[in-house]
Amino acid sequence: MKPYIVGLTGQSGAGKTTVCDTFELLGFHIINADLISKEITESNKTCIDELRSEFGEEFIEKGVLNRRKLGILVFDNREKLDKLMSITLPYILNEINSRISKIDSDQIVLIDAPTLFESGLNKRCDKIVSVIADKNLRLDRIIKRDKISRNEAEKRFSSQLPENFFRENSDWIIENNGSVNELIKNAALTAKNIKEIYYDKKIKEKE
Repeated sequence: MKPYIVGLTGQSGAGKTTVCDTFELLGFHIINADLISKEITESNKTCIDELRSEFGEEFIEKGVLNRRKLGILVFDNREKLDKLMSITLPYILNEINSRISKIDSDQIVLIDAPTLFESGLNKRCDKIVSVIADKNLRLDRIIKRDKISRNEAEKRFSSQLPENFFRENSDWIIENNGSVNELIKNAALTAKNIKEIYYDKKIKEKE
């Protein structure tokens, strides 16, 4: 039996990291797809060689992919972004599946993945939580957090799914247009609701 899997995704700058941290504090087992992607593009020689062959040596520095530099190239180019995902996704999905296979079936796993839907990971999830926020707030947060220009931030947004998609394809929506404390409170409430559903399911299975 597989563990109960919750997918966490949403818009850039919406506050997904804070939500993930809250779920972790409440006992969810976290699998961070973005960290896995970073590890693969820093240490998996086969993947790095494929990226070098496709995008050029200028994006590989000291044997490691320069993610920000390549991001500038692909975020407003759908064809190149799709190619990047086609190269990296098999490695990422393989690692995620490997980690899930080692987790006890009585645990609740949270897969934190900015491209949950695009990668097909949503199909592995029992429930999905999406974090959204006002675009101008998100722009300000991204520019401040990543120290990038407004133009770079806009490019990043242009490659992402629209708000209505998240609303239509998620079991829970967490809106983050207020304070951090409000976001944490809403995330904790969502986590509690998911736990209640999970334990109700476990009880019914034993009846």
